[in-house]
Amino acid sequence: MSLNISTAPSEDESTIRALLSANLFNVFDERDASKRSTAVQDTYTEDIIWYESSDKIIQGRAALNARASELQTEAPGFKFSADGIMSVGRNVGVLRWHYGPEGKPDMVGGTDVIIVEGGKIKALWTTVDKVPEK
Repeated sequence: MSLNISTAPSEDESTIRALLSANLFNVFDERDASKRSTAVQDTYTEDIIWYESSDKIIQGRAALNARASELQTEAPGFKFSADGIMSVGRNVGVLRWHYGPEGKPDMVGGTDVIIVEGGKIKALWTTVDKVPEK
């Protein structure tokens, strides 16, 4: 699997910021399957590649949507929140986030990095750097 990225990115910073927000809230935090499916179509390229923190590589809108649904099923009652300022430049965006239930909204923490082309997310990297102690 390879990823081709434009050598002349021209994405507007406001587009990148909107996509970072849509990725977190309209896709991964959305529990309504119909709304999430629409957001997936609007947010990602058809051939989106997601490098998930668990070393999984998810390719395509349908697979990403299915995995987002699985993650929500694994953590009922959890919500995402943004942690700080979005960093954007050229066709790249970075957003730190928290994930957790009411009362412990920062139980899990991580970072998303996106590459944007044509007004949609072409690639997504997720890292998780804070997990609950077992």
